[in-house]
Amino acid sequence: MERVRCLALLLVSSLATSASPVNVQDCNLQPLGQEQGVKVLYSTSRVPSGCVSRGAREGDREVHVLYLQYRDGSGMPRLHMNVSSAEGNSTQQRKVVFVVSSNSFSFLTIHSEDLPLTFYNTEKVILTTNNGETNKTTLPSFDSDEELLAWVKFKYGGVSSFTNVGSPQQIHFQVGKEMGTSEDCIPEPDFDAGQYLEMDVVSSESESCPPPSQHPGKEAHIVWLQQGHQDSGTQTVEVNMNVTCEKGDPFKELSVVLVLKSQNSLLWNIGSTPNSVQLMVSGKYRLKRMSSGEFGGRSLPDSKEGLVREAHITGTDFIASYTEIPSANRITLEVVRCAEQPTEMATTPQAGSHPHSASHNIKDLLNLMKPWKCLENTIEVVLTKQHLSFLNDPITAMTLQDPHCIAQDNMTHFFLRSFLEDCFTEVERGIHVKNELVVKLASLQQVTVPFQCDLPEKLSIQLYPTPEFRLPSTTLEINKVAYVEVSVRTAESSLQLQECSLKTPGKMSIPLIHNGTSASSSVKILDAPYNPSGMMIHHFRFIYEAEDAEWSSSSATLVCRVSLNRRDPSSLESSLEVKLKHPNSLPQNQGLGLGTVGGITLGAFLIGVLLTAALWYIYSHTRPLAKMQPVSANPPASESSSTNHSIGSTQSTPCSTSSMA
Repeated sequence: MERVRCLALLLVSSLATSASPVNVQDCNLQPLGQEQGVKVLYSTSRVPSGCVSRGAREGDREVHVLYLQYRDGSGMPRLHMNVSSAEGNSTQQRKVVFVVSSNSFSFLTIHSEDLPLTFYNTEKVILTTNNGETNKTTLPSFDSDEELLAWVKFKYGGVSSFTNVGSPQQIHFQVGKEMGTSEDCIPEPDFDAGQYLEMDVVSSESESCPPPSQHPGKEAHIVWLQQGHQDSGTQTVEVNMNVTCEKGDPFKELSVVLVLKSQNSLLWNIGSTPNSVQLMVSGKYRLKRMSSGEFGGRSLPDSKEGLVREAHITGTDFIASYTEIPSANRITLEVVRCAEQPTEMATTPQAGSHPHSASHNIKDLLNLMKPWKCLENTIEVVLTKQHLSFLNDPITAMTLQDPHCIAQDNMTHFFLRSFLEDCFTEVERGIHVKNELVVKLASLQQVTVPFQCDLPEKLSIQLYPTPEFRLPSTTLEINKVAYVEVSVRTAESSLQLQECSLKTPGKMSIPLIHNGTSASSSVKILDAPYNPSGMMIHHFRFIYEAEDAEWSSSSATLVCRVSLNRRDPSSLESSLEVKLKHPNSLPQNQGLGLGTVGGITLGAFLIGVLLTAALWYIYSHTRPLAKMQPVSANPPASESSSTNHSIGSTQSTPCSTSSMA
């Protein structure tokens, strides 16, 4: 059945009908708009200019220079670049450097096979990558590709390749090849970079004639492949035409005239096409669906007007696309036609015509630039105004979800910083930070862009004296059980407590944990409780057993390392300084030393002596005068005897006293 269909297609292709010819004067080719639902893509290795040479002065280094040259008014283009290693070659031992510059602001996304790459990009190139091994450095802008090439040659002593790629949509680049033998890389116009590069380009030169009515009927697509002299000779070009529909089923009965013009020596390899297609082909061609050989084409005019006239002769109603392509390996026509409206044009709005296109552009821009960044305790948003210069509706103000958190606006940037506890910021699982960026445009339109960033990965160590893990301490008691908590803040769900050790000054490190297991019988790994904050927690206990000779150290360092099981293996490490407490030492708050006690005792004794002397001095100078008169050392005998008698009488017994009375 398929063979019959292909034979019918060949029969139709060989017929020139004049069912309803349209005057060529009625066709006024105009630039193809997005609303017409036609896109012409092609792959090529032919670039505006380029060159190859031996490379940098260091033999193990590849240096490739790319210059992106866009047309004015192209907005903020996006380019994807796939970097792969040449088959059979390994770049693990080679250093690969890319230097990328552009004449206008653009986005460049790098996809690589985990190759160790280094990128230097100018300020106008916003570069993102999916490879953690890619190093990025921003350079100032260069005025031209000649100035860029001269700078790279001066820095590295030469380059492996230089390529002015124009404005492709995607680049496929192979590294690990021997580029050339020439000493110097001197750019050549219309350069064939097929040795290392292929580009996917969306044609910006396509034109069309507007359909005469809402029901245009048969449509024609004209492709003129204009090969240069370097491409003369036998060459095969693959052609595909796909009919799609964004919302619904594609229109399978689309009637199409496909005109393919090239040099007679070229071979067209025609793949997928609509069921009802009429071919007008120069040179030779073959159909993938048929196992037959090549078919001879026909002679076609060498002018735009002549090709349009030939298409109208077949009875086509309008020219859906006319495209001139300088060089290509593959050509694909994508036509949007839906079964719900089989004869009507697809309605894909042009960029800028939709009332919400400005907000979509802002959202795409911010999601690609990702101007937000999470720090230890804050969020930072830095938006460079220079990257916004292409916007027709400029940004006038910026806030977070909380309208009171307003970004500072200077001449070059919007800058905003807030603490995690402010501005309605949410923190999930202890690491995922969420908020919204609200930008206000000059048209008073407000655009909200939700965003998320992760806090920096962090490893923390805490020492506890009890198994409850409640009150942390920085004192480690020798020959007693100590409890350790290792907490990890990371987005990775798979990790392992790899190593922990205790280091004392002047002595060998004492292993506690090794390869996730206990390093000795004095260490035991404990079950960690569930932590709702999302922190990964590990618990273990150990006893620091030290001999008397080792008690001279007063401090130690507890060191732990955690390995993260990700595609790019990495680890986190942290340490905790602790004081060592000897078992026989007394705490500083249990009493006073012997020296202190002796000093206090001696001081009290001296104070007592001084006070006694002072009191005696006061007493001796303040007694009554009568008691201070001198007494004769030798009194008279009579007086003495009288006195003695009196005394003797006075000392008589109570009985004698009472008798005297």
